[in-house]
Amino acid sequence: MAVAHRQWEAERISPRARLPRFAWRRSLVFTAGVGLLTMPPILLAALRVPSGSVFPGYVVIARDAYVYQSMWRAGWRGAWLFHPAYTAETLPGILLYPWYLWPAHLVGWASGPWLYHAARLLAAAALLTAVYLLVKEIFRPHLLRRWAFALCVLGGGIGAVLPRDIHLGPLTTHATEMSSPGSSVADLVSMAPHLPWALALFCWTMVVALRLRHRRDPRLVAIGVLAVVGLQLIYPQLALLALVTVAGWALLRHQRRAVALVVPAAVVQLPYLGYLLWVWATTPDAVRVVRTSLDVGDPFGFLVLSHLVASGLIIIAFVSRRLRGDLVLPALWIVGMTVFMFLPGLSGTLGRSFMASSVPFGLCAAPGLLVVLRRVRDVRWRRRVLALTLAASSLYGIVTLAQPYWIAAFRLDPYAEYESHAEAALLARLAPHVSAHDVVLTTYLDGIFVPAQTDARAFNGHPEMTIDARRKSDDALAFFTTWGATRRATFLHANGIDYVLTTDAGFAARLAPDPALEMIDLEDTAALFRVRP
Repeated sequence: MAVAHRQWEAERISPRARLPRFAWRRSLVFTAGVGLLTMPPILLAALRVPSGSVFPGYVVIARDAYVYQSMWRAGWRGAWLFHPAYTAETLPGILLYPWYLWPAHLVGWASGPWLYHAARLLAAAALLTAVYLLVKEIFRPHLLRRWAFALCVLGGGIGAVLPRDIHLGPLTTHATEMSSPGSSVADLVSMAPHLPWALALFCWTMVVALRLRHRRDPRLVAIGVLAVVGLQLIYPQLALLALVTVAGWALLRHQRRAVALVVPAAVVQLPYLGYLLWVWATTPDAVRVVRTSLDVGDPFGFLVLSHLVASGLIIIAFVSRRLRGDLVLPALWIVGMTVFMFLPGLSGTLGRSFMASSVPFGLCAAPGLLVVLRRVRDVRWRRRVLALTLAASSLYGIVTLAQPYWIAAFRLDPYAEYESHAEAALLARLAPHVSAHDVVLTTYLDGIFVPAQTDARAFNGHPEMTIDARRKSDDALAFFTTWGATRRATFLHANGIDYVLTTDAGFAARLAPDPALEMIDLEDTAALFRVRP
């Protein structure tokens, strides 16, 4: 295998330069192939439905998919602001999740798995395309671009083959991706549509900044500002990270044209950040269902365990003085996300900054890989070293592409992956008669289906979208198992509950004589009760 030309560093490429047609075809084939790899697990799960259950259409992090399905339903009903659907409290609407609510005014009628997976595949294609364009802007040799693209898309660490906690003397550490998935592009393509869309916009912002090296282009600046606006409506912390990264690169590389992107993008971002701070200060309950912090581990787990091979190659590139030029941009991306994740005071709200960290690590690792290959004289050994390095760095990416198959084949998330046929039938019959003003009480996790399949809210359901989820889960279980009629009646009226749903025949029999409840529907072992006024 021939090694890439020695002029690997980022060069000033003519703005008229274009990729060969075969390169675009190869990129399209790869993008389509990655997308198609995510579809068989859905078919597998649909073919392995347990007796008495139905398959709603989701496999990877299925319980989150129902939240977004409920938002599409809300948008189709006319909602422009987010109202939590998985908690009994009546809260004011706030400007969150517009990427689901606003388009739903046009497409919400198709709310469900078809819309979800179509949006996810489009987002995955956008992300892979944006990553390839970013690679193209930084590296000129086509061979190096291929290696960098593989490192960016499939990159990851060794967390998948390690125990949950690793003890290194007094230090206890674990890989970030094993507690909070999403660090690899290969991981994101199977997740909710807004995640790959967000990282596509992030990468596109980097692409715009790099293209401004060549010429001053107001239209390009406008496109970059729109990308930042779209990104902040999904994850404001990622929009902030993008601007900090581009600003740092522009100052260090004396790229004055890039400042023309940073300044207006920062101006349009400030009002929304100010709005969120105002909501947080005035109505904190409205954002209590938003998870602002994640378990991102520790710096060692993130920099070493989660990106072992890439971090090693980055050290080689740094020592060899190859980490320079426009590679300062992804290097600052790594520094910025690490600070956002672990600096006290910031980590509690900016922890999701690790998303798609395989991209900047892969970009910075590519020149280190080239240094290693140049020191191997024998062509056959060079090929072996290349294959081994790319395979080792791609371990987590390959595992994440295979993980949906394991989930579907072994039913690893059955309570979210499948729904009771009786519950689905009752909710289908209930849907035309309820609105967002109605609250349905069910046991824990059964509630995730209520807002996704009706317009009603659930007393408790999704664990991260329910205020005081643990307490409410305990209360719901006690309601069905141990409480007497008097306490149940007090509880129902205190929480504004309108309907009670159970899929357990024993619970249904226990509630049947309750004077506060009226059984209005029955399906197999499931029963639906209406709360008497």
